[in-house]
Amino acid sequence: MKIKEKIYYYKNDFLSGTLPLKEQLGYAGGIFGNAMGQDAVLTFSDKFNRNYMGISNKNLLIRGNVSTILSFIIPPAAGAWYDTSQSNIRKALRIMPIPFAVTSMLLFVVPSTSVLFNFIWVFFFGLFFSIVDTFYDIALNALALKLVTNPKDRKNFYTAESLAATLGSMLPGWLIPIVVGTTDDAKRQQMLYFFVALGFCIIGVLTMYAPYFKIDEKRYLMMAAAAKSQQEEKIKWDLEKVSMILHNRPFMVLQAASAFEMIRKITYEALPYLYDDVFGDYQMKAIIDIISGTFSYAGLFAVPFVGKKISARGMLMGGYAYTGILYIFMSLFNLGFDLENLRKKRYVVGILIGFAGMPNAAQAAARKILVADSTDYMEWYAWKKYGDPMRCDGMLVAASSIVGKALELIKANLYNGLFALVKYQTKDPASNVKPVQTVSTLRGLYAIITLCGLIGNLLAAFALLFDNYTGKRRDAIFKELTELRAARGAEARECDTVC
Repeated sequence: MKIKEKIYYYKNDFLSGTLPLKEQLGYAGGIFGNAMGQDAVLTFSDKFNRNYMGISNKNLLIRGNVSTILSFIIPPAAGAWYDTSQSNIRKALRIMPIPFAVTSMLLFVVPSTSVLFNFIWVFFFGLFFSIVDTFYDIALNALALKLVTNPKDRKNFYTAESLAATLGSMLPGWLIPIVVGTTDDAKRQQMLYFFVALGFCIIGVLTMYAPYFKIDEKRYLMMAAAAKSQQEEKIKWDLEKVSMILHNRPFMVLQAASAFEMIRKITYEALPYLYDDVFGDYQMKAIIDIISGTFSYAGLFAVPFVGKKISARGMLMGGYAYTGILYIFMSLFNLGFDLENLRKKRYVVGILIGFAGMPNAAQAAARKILVADSTDYMEWYAWKKYGDPMRCDGMLVAASSIVGKALELIKANLYNGLFALVKYQTKDPASNVKPVQTVSTLRGLYAIITLCGLIGNLLAAFALLFDNYTGKRRDAIFKELTELRAARGAEARECDTVC
């Protein structure tokens, strides 16, 4: 087979066949910029707040609780707004990129030597970033559910999406430790954080506008017509819709798995502390992230081919189990903890972390596929129970976001509570010297990272065993749904002819 033919066949296996290439690339651009800003803020701003702004564990806990509670009202408002009119998705894609990028940069500015003022700064811009991010994120997710309605295309579309998301999330992990790790001077490190964040701000604005410019405006009009035919004018949170979501078993099982995954996310947020504080080698994070990213891409590129034999649930559950086993090996260093020995063997732990990252991108794609599949299940279940094949894509994404916010609230308390438990010391913003952590604190940090990774992964894998929308049952349900859609389409055409 010639090279051109190989590329052609791989393109068909990897990209969705129902969307123009420019639109898929445009959507991927938005995902890339959004993931880059999210990772820069969520992974590194916490350490920046402690090490440069001097914000205490207690104040970070207050900030996490209040901002998360306030953000509960945003997802349902965004979901209802997007279900009201498909043009609102386009408006969000036009408005949100600039405030998203600018606030992500301002969170890496130390405005004063006053801890109180710094806390107010972080609280306000952190809340604003969260709101804008939620609107943009739900817009992209709702757009994807409407763009790709054929299950056969989902694994390809979401694989390409995860490719962009993984690259976007890896860039901060590569660049920040390398650049900041070039000096031990706290003031210079603080300045380097800002300039890297400024670079991400500029790139983020440019890429996050890609879905707005690359997806044809006519497609939004087509989606609006399709939404009307699917009775999406019902946009209120009534008992019937809540009942449909609660009876959407594949969706609810996925949320249960996400609840346990919240525990493992503590591990990922604490990794900068592992390299900088425990290992004393911040630049090592960039090396391990490259290894992890390489393996992650290998797993992602296999999704279109592996997905022909293994379900999305199987990929997600297997990835959790695989990663959990590797964290068992990392946890062995907790026994008879020896800081000097651990630092000598830090690359052993680093390589395990690198291998553990292999399924991450594929899992992200699998998770998106399962959410999209659950919309089909919800439509089928509503038809069977109420005789009304209901689809509320924006509401379903909003419900998922609400669950995510609740889990963020729990994680904020658990995460900051664990840092308080191990007595992590923050820096005075007026000082150029970072505080020295005790061996007991460093041991506690290592235990947090390894045990949260172990527990979170294994419990998430177990939760997915309860999914009932798999195998032959899934095929039978979708066959029924396809026949229903065809019958409804025929009725609509007959009605138009008579009218």
